[in-house]
Amino acid sequence: MNKKNKTEELLKKLMSRELKIHELSNIVDENTAAEVRRNYISKKYKINNNFTHIQHTSIDMGDAAKRNISNLIGAIQIPLGFIEINVNGQYAHGQNPVFLATTEGRLVDGIGRAAKALQDLGISTRILKDEMTRSIIVNAVSLNDAYRIREYVAKNKDKIKKYFSESSKHLELKSISTYVIGKTVFIRYGATTGAAMGMNMITIGAHTATLKVLDELKKKGINAEFFTESGNMCIDKKPGHINQILGRGISISAEAVIKRETVEKYFKVTPEKIAKMNYYKNYIGSSMGGAIGNNAHIANILAAIFIAYGQDLAQIVDGASGYDNIEVTDNGDLYISILLPALEIGTFGGGTVRETQKEVLTASGIYGDNDHKGETKYKFAEIIAATVLAGELNLIAAQAAQELSSSHGSIKRG
Repeated sequence: MNKKNKTEELLKKLMSRELKIHELSNIVDENTAAEVRRNYISKKYKINNNFTHIQHTSIDMGDAAKRNISNLIGAIQIPLGFIEINVNGQYAHGQNPVFLATTEGRLVDGIGRAAKALQDLGISTRILKDEMTRSIIVNAVSLNDAYRIREYVAKNKDKIKKYFSESSKHLELKSISTYVIGKTVFIRYGATTGAAMGMNMITIGAHTATLKVLDELKKKGINAEFFTESGNMCIDKKPGHINQILGRGISISAEAVIKRETVEKYFKVTPEKIAKMNYYKNYIGSSMGGAIGNNAHIANILAAIFIAYGQDLAQIVDGASGYDNIEVTDNGDLYISILLPALEIGTFGGGTVRETQKEVLTASGIYGDNDHKGETKYKFAEIIAATVLAGELNLIAAQAAQELSSSHGSIKRG
């Protein structure tokens, strides 16, 4: 049977519900399966364009279907641009290209303007903490037993650290804490995960360690149930104060000082007006609105970076809850710093293995294959922090100069 007849036969079986959509991957290669799925959607929903652009991609469809997605039909393309930024970090040094995938017309241009203003002295960065977290829920019989579990964990951290690392050579437990409410115990693990973002890795490690802890407790007459391996005290992919205070993933800060004349040259506004805008917008306005974090548009910058570099997009929720600080120095220059307390990124695994994203990571010198220490991830974090600082500075300065509407108004629409 030729390919055309084969795809037509499979399409008929899908339409008649004789065949399920996901079963195509077990019958034909993934490129053919994607074609049949596109034809199925076109026919069922009367779509006439047959996904002309979606079907064209350089992605290895078979590998993507195994690693990244189900019911694959093609790929979405997003325009990719870049800026250059000067970073004075522990891992990122000097001029670095930063790739940004976005459909927001002025985003790359705006970050680039601030990066040019910051070119001479550069942006200093420091990683404050590296600790991905996962919380487990254990249900004891009583509050007394829950308290005894808490005591056991506090006294046996070295033993638990050994249990935790058995599942992966890249895992190293850094912290373990417990939170008790009645007979329920939340156990929050924090660990380094090498170059990977590490959510799956730490979940397996936490699960393994907790089961062994429960076996030990049972010998002491304490019976407890392993209830869930994700208890939300992490917090993962949701805004959360615990991540702002204790950090999650990489906690990093960046700072820069810009000469008054440079500020006025590039932004057409004084340092005083920029500092005042940051205060009223990011602190008064954000506080009145109930925001977690005080910033202008960190999510915008992270989204463009995360798409380009193959990151887990949902982690933008945590990463974007950052803080801006802007002051005028004693000699009249502008000081700016940012804090990203929960930057959850990786340079290996997940979406980083996809062709275009891997190409971008490799071009940046941060693809994390064989990076067991996580140094590529740290360099990536420093590049991100510097880019965020530039992006925040540009938007706040643009608003201080009342340029926001005119800038966006020049974009072609429709």
